[in-house]
Amino acid sequence: MGVYTAVIFGAFFVFIEVAGSLEPSRIVVTKQGKVEGELASNGLYYEFLGIRYGVPVKFRAPEEPPSFDEVYKADNRAVLCPQFLTTDPLAAPSENEDCLVLNIYSPSAVTNSSLPVLVFLHGGGFGTGSGSPSFYGPQYLVSHGIIVVTVNYRLNAYGFLNLGIEEAPGNAGLKDIRAALRWIQENIKGFNGDPDNVTVMGQGSGGIAAIYLTLSDSTKGLFHRIISESGTLFAPQSFDPKPLRTASQVAKSLGLNTMDPKKLLKTYTETDIIKVEEAISKQMNPKSVFLPSAEKVFENEEAFITESPYAILSSGSFHPVPIILGLNTVEGLTSTLDYNTITSQMDRIKNEDYSALDQRSLIVAKDEIEEFRTTLKESYFSNTTSDEALIGGIINLNTDFSFVGPMSLFSELYSNHSDVPIYEYIFNYIGSRNLGRLLTNSSLNATAHQDELFYLFELERVPLPMNEDDARMVTFMTMMWTNFARYGSPTPEPRNGEWFPYPYHLAITLEPQYVTPLTPDRAYFWRALYSQYGADIN
Repeated sequence: MGVYTAVIFGAFFVFIEVAGSLEPSRIVVTKQGKVEGELASNGLYYEFLGIRYGVPVKFRAPEEPPSFDEVYKADNRAVLCPQFLTTDPLAAPSENEDCLVLNIYSPSAVTNSSLPVLVFLHGGGFGTGSGSPSFYGPQYLVSHGIIVVTVNYRLNAYGFLNLGIEEAPGNAGLKDIRAALRWIQENIKGFNGDPDNVTVMGQGSGGIAAIYLTLSDSTKGLFHRIISESGTLFAPQSFDPKPLRTASQVAKSLGLNTMDPKKLLKTYTETDIIKVEEAISKQMNPKSVFLPSAEKVFENEEAFITESPYAILSSGSFHPVPIILGLNTVEGLTSTLDYNTITSQMDRIKNEDYSALDQRSLIVAKDEIEEFRTTLKESYFSNTTSDEALIGGIINLNTDFSFVGPMSLFSELYSNHSDVPIYEYIFNYIGSRNLGRLLTNSSLNATAHQDELFYLFELERVPLPMNEDDARMVTFMTMMWTNFARYGSPTPEPRNGEWFPYPYHLAITLEPQYVTPLTPDRAYFWRALYSQYGADIN
């Protein structure tokens, strides 16, 4: 007989059955060899940290990891892919290219059945971040009897350089995620996971990456549901319509002014990682310089996508799965944390340089650009007499153009071309674990980007407080998310309350209720501009 252990969430308890005595470690056989994980200090799960799922090939799809004879002790807690120094508490600088690892958290509870698998993709604008347990402690999710896997994938130039040549075809970071999902299909049974019940969850750019998985023929069957928190296609941070131009622009900071792919390849290959990262950090919106893009087809490279997201979605040539999709109320609040970018934009707007309002996701003809900029100025910057007014305009512009508008269009396209459920939410709860509000020191009665994250995870690097209401929110969020991972519905027993799918929008608060979409008038304003100027439409 097992015994029951209570996991305490404030005044709430989740009971899980664990063996009477647990071994301090567990060995699992994988395709490459045996890996050894350790029992977490809370006794809830075994953690297998830093397992290699691939070997990076510069700017290209990864190769399979090598086999090994001795037992690999999976205890590396701090693997990060190359990225620049930032003040983001969910990132840290790194020059380590051999970073394609995943972390598996398998419940220690006794069970005779395979468990659902929840694969988490970290955010960071495709430029920073890591799946390290220092940033994403899994205990709240694992306590519901699921396996959690967090994944590292290559970032910025090393993950998304697309020069239109075979040596740098693009989307290496998405191909890393594909390789990780293939590894999971081959090996997760050994960790008591069910390869036929895999949900991919991401936040921010990780949520965008999760959606991209539905657009690629090469990932079909590797997952069965997705959760995208604050991540959607059609935003300036989701797709690069002109990746060669991006590579050329950054190369100017490395002393090279050319559009020649071979010369650019030589520079990006031979320049020290730290210098490439420094060059990226000097750009506007540095976290999202290098992004997913459409690839050319090459014989020796398995492409991820070869068309724009809009073309794939609007034609219905994707493979939809059930999805949870949602936003915080003022996502653009955290854009104020990018000091160099926002101060540059403010200075330019003050001096009537409205090119600061141009959007990467929109391509506007030269003879229309002044009218376009005037429209944005009148809509968001009618008052430029104070810094507060300027910052407010930038926050609203970023909220609408990166989140509210794109999600409105995505939901409609996804729904029109599929019959799978879409569960939409608006996270409204303000508590002591709202990371975005804490970072921005906001006094607004609104939620910001990243505010929902740590009602699902523990931030081990900077532990956050938890009061009784926060504990209730942790319980609610993790229950809905793990129900969805297990059953395909966040509310599998409707008699206890039901979350209705799109077009309904559930406000996640201590007393959840259905609400209207966020600022629908501003969403349709963006959609009108996007239908006219959208980069991946044109």
